[in-house]
Amino acid sequence: SESDTIGRDCVEVAENMVEALEGAILPASESDTVGRIVLFTDEEGNTAGLPSVETCVTALGLKSTADGIDLREESTVIAKDWSERPDSTFCYDEDYVEENFESDDDWDDDFRKVVATTRLMVSNLTDHFEYNMSDRIVCGPVLYGGRKGNTIVAVLSMRVW
Repeated sequence: SESDTIGRDCVEVAENMVEALEGAILPASESDTVGRIVLFTDEEGNTAGLPSVETCVTALGLKSTADGIDLREESTVIAKDWSERPDSTFCYDEDYVEENFESDDDWDDDFRKVVATTRLMVSNLTDHFEYNMSDRIVCGPVLYGGRKGNTIVAVLSMRVW
């Protein structure tokens, strides 16, 4: 159906994000990871608002349970606003930025790539969000993204406790 189609404009946003992120190492708590750009349609056909947990879980291809734990119940989707500051990023909090960088001259290559990718998300996507899982899940996927119509464009990362 048309609601399952990803438009060329969404692909272009994703391609620009791939170019901006360019293999940057992202923080993942106990480990670090390379972010990947993913696109998927909102399975509920929505064109506004945050994607549902179900949409994210389905797009990630997660099983229903792991070690007897219901992964959907442990999943959250929260709204994010990365437009407040020029150094806002999808994966670093303000405290980290303030503690590690006095000015943008101090930014390393990975941080510059994350800032550039965040700015692309702010300027091209709406309804920014973070998909994550509770602390009961030791290792899990993380999505940082937004929407363009019925398409979700996101950075796929992970975290380990």
